[in-house]
Amino acid sequence: MRIDLLRHGTTGRDGHLDGRTDPPLSESGWDQFRRQTQSRIWRSVVSSPLARARAAAEDYARQTGCALNIDADWSELDFGRWDGRSRCDIAAEFGGEGLLDVFHADPTVRAPGGESWVDLRARVTRATDRILAKSEPAPVLVMTHGGAMRAALSHLLGWSLRQLWSLRICPGTRITLEAGQGDDGVAWGEIVEIIQP
Repeated sequence: MRIDLLRHGTTGRDGHLDGRTDPPLSESGWDQFRRQTQSRIWRSVVSSPLARARAAAEDYARQTGCALNIDADWSELDFGRWDGRSRCDIAAEFGGEGLLDVFHADPTVRAPGGESWVDLRARVTRATDRILAKSEPAPVLVMTHGGAMRAALSHLLGWSLRQLWSLRICPGTRITLEAGQGDDGVAWGEIVEIIQP
């Protein structure tokens, strides 16, 4: 099955931990989305419920008439009390820089009042497996977020979450995968294409 993971376009808030904080796409973000979807056909679109991903997914579905499914498991990581704040502001607090370092180094550590990367991978694994369980092999577009894309790659490719920080996933990045499930039910995937905005 062909799956395209597409990170929503830019919101103009680089450097902020916008997990559940939900700023709208900027005009540049809409341009990134249009370039990544131009002349491409998907029979179904799955989207995070967060508006910065959902608005573009709804626009594509409306224009093409394809099926649209909103799935909360594709939401970005919940950064808890850090959500919506800039990394610089958090790092400037007493002990903040060390906490951020530990959070990014150890995928089991939760953001204060939020999720860990392991938590995110667990729900994205559920979401990915639901897509793979569908009988039709039609290409699927998943409109989501950078963290959720890393979690899906970890699940499908067997890469550790720590390794995935070496892969640049800027706003507007599209990663095309061929993916499926073996006879044993274990998911597999291979990267076909990575298109940066």
